[in-house]
Amino acid sequence: MLTRTVKQECNRRFDFTHYAGRIQEKDMFRLLKPLTLGLSVIGSVGVYSLTVAASASAFSFFDGDTSVGISIDDVGTEFTVNFDGSVSDKRGVPQDVNGLSSQAIFRLENFQFNSVGGYTEAIFDVDLKNTSSEGITSRTSALGFNVLNFDRNHLGSKLSLLGVGDDSGSGNTRVTDLFSNDLSGKFPNKFGDIDVCFTDGPKCEGGGSGGVFTGNSAEKFTATLAFSGEVETFALNNFGVRYQSINGQTFVEQSGTGQGTIIGIPSETNPKQVPEPAATTALLLVGLGALKYGKKKPQTLIQTEI
Repeated sequence: MLTRTVKQECNRRFDFTHYAGRIQEKDMFRLLKPLTLGLSVIGSVGVYSLTVAASASAFSFFDGDTSVGISIDDVGTEFTVNFDGSVSDKRGVPQDVNGLSSQAIFRLENFQFNSVGGYTEAIFDVDLKNTSSEGITSRTSALGFNVLNFDRNHLGSKLSLLGVGDDSGSGNTRVTDLFSNDLSGKFPNKFGDIDVCFTDGPKCEGGGSGGVFTGNSAEKFTATLAFSGEVETFALNNFGVRYQSINGQTFVEQSGTGQGTIIGIPSETNPKQVPEPAATTALLLVGLGALKYGKKKPQTLIQTEI
């Protein structure tokens, strides 16, 4: 049997150890509370950011990134097209040329139906740059593409443009700034037919002296596509450019063409997957559960007499 003094001392030490443990537990949850709340908020913001990022790139890309579907939801967004380059040999067979290249950034500025005139206009600002390198210099003298029907999921048949080649004015397809002519026709070098091209020349195949030279900054033109009636979606594909004044390597004042590949904004070409709402709810519940647990009072230990 322990003396009363020894028993009191044991109980005193037990009470102190128990109290210290409760203090440490409270301190732990005091620190855990803002951390848990912070993780919950960060998680929620992260999910929201992914949602915004996905919606910011609403363009739809098809055919190995050579076609793009466009709707009114895309106003204010942009996509990028990179062009390679080729020149026909003596047999008339196109040969790829390393270093012959261009880039165009398309930004959809407006997409609106005019109920009075009965037509729809889609307006693009295009920054065009000749990016030729590896000893090649050239002039990008025209840019063009085809226009298709689009139902938000699939590409369709050709969609006709209004007023291509006609005088500029509301209700007609037109171009301003870098280029002055909107035309239909074809690009040479076995590229083939094209629904519309923008150039300073008299035809898509060439002529004129306008365009963008190697080493110059990107130059802008505004292209307006006009459609009959109310059009809510359309698609562009078969992007191409016309090169002239190609010099360097073995070339002297030759011409060629380039085929376009859409790269979008690299991380946006394939829209990011947005986590399911259940993931967000689960994350918040974990945070709230941890906070609730942290508020519980520790259970009182039963002292036993030694």
